[in-house]
Amino acid sequence: MKNLFRMPKKIIVLGSLFFLFSCSQDEMANNDAQESTSPALTAKMSSKKLNVFKGPQVALGYGKVRSWISVDQNGFPNEIGLEITPEAFKNLTADNAKTLPPEGETIVVPLQLKAKQLTPFDHIGLNWNPHGHEPEHVFDVPHFDIHFYMISAEEQMAIPAWSPSTDAAFNNYPPIGYMPADYFTPPGPATAEAQMGKHWLPVNLGAYLPFSKIMIYGSYNGKLIFVEPMITLDYLLSNTDFSMNYSQPEHFAKAGNYPTKYNIYHDAATGNTYVTLSEFVARN
Repeated sequence: MKNLFRMPKKIIVLGSLFFLFSCSQDEMANNDAQESTSPALTAKMSSKKLNVFKGPQVALGYGKVRSWISVDQNGFPNEIGLEITPEAFKNLTADNAKTLPPEGETIVVPLQLKAKQLTPFDHIGLNWNPHGHEPEHVFDVPHFDIHFYMISAEEQMAIPAWSPSTDAAFNNYPPIGYMPADYFTPPGPATAEAQMGKHWLPVNLGAYLPFSKIMIYGSYNGKLIFVEPMITLDYLLSNTDFSMNYSQPEHFAKAGNYPTKYNIYHDAATGNTYVTLSEFVARN
C-alpha cells in the first residue's frame, strides 16, 4: 500500500502563537470573550444563549484564520472550530512565502483558554496541500488537513520521522476500544508522519470517493492524539453546508467533553467559512 501522507511536514509557529503564550490566561479570556463574528452568527449564538471565545488570528493567503468555541450558560461546550475569512482562499500559491508555509508544513492555530479548559484539545494544526498527496486518484487534489490535537504543540513537534527504530512507537496502537471499531491503519510506514503520528482511515474508504471531505483519526505511541477533518479546496469554495456524525471510540483514556459531529458551513453575511466539531458528550 502506498504511503498516504508521505510529505515532510514541519510546524510553523507564527507570531500569534507567541502572543498567546505571552499574555496571561485572564487577559486572553477577557479580550476574546463574546467577540462577535457577524450579524448572522451573532443572532444564532444569541438565540441559543451562547458565549463565544476566540483565539488569536493567524495569516493564511490574503486573509486570516482563527479558532473559536461557543459555550452554553451552564459552561458546557457547544461547538469548536475554525473561522476562515474569504481572503484566506486567495493567493494560495506555493511561492507565496509571506502568508504560506512550504507545502505540507503545519500552521499552528492556537486555542483560546476556555477551549483548552472545556475540551480535550490543545491546538489546531492546519496543513495546505496544493497538490494533494498519495495515493494517486484518492487524495491527490488540493485540500486542507485540519488536525484537532489532544497533545501539546511541543509533544507534536517531538514525534520523529518513521524509521525502523521508531516503527514500534508508530505501531503501538491504542488498546482495543480506544479507537473507533470501523477505522484501520496499515502496519509499517504507510500512514506514519513526523510531527503528526499514525493516520487511521474509515474501513469503508470507497464510500468517501471521489474525495471531497472525510474524517481521519490519529495515534502515536499507544494514544489517540487527534481527529482530522480533511476537506478539498473545491468543497470549501462551493459554500455547501454539511454536518455529519462521525465514529466514536468505545472508551476514552481521559475524562472530558468530546464532540461527536463535524460541520462545514458558510456565513453569507461575511463570506467566512467554518469548519467545526459539535454535539459534545461528557465521557468518563
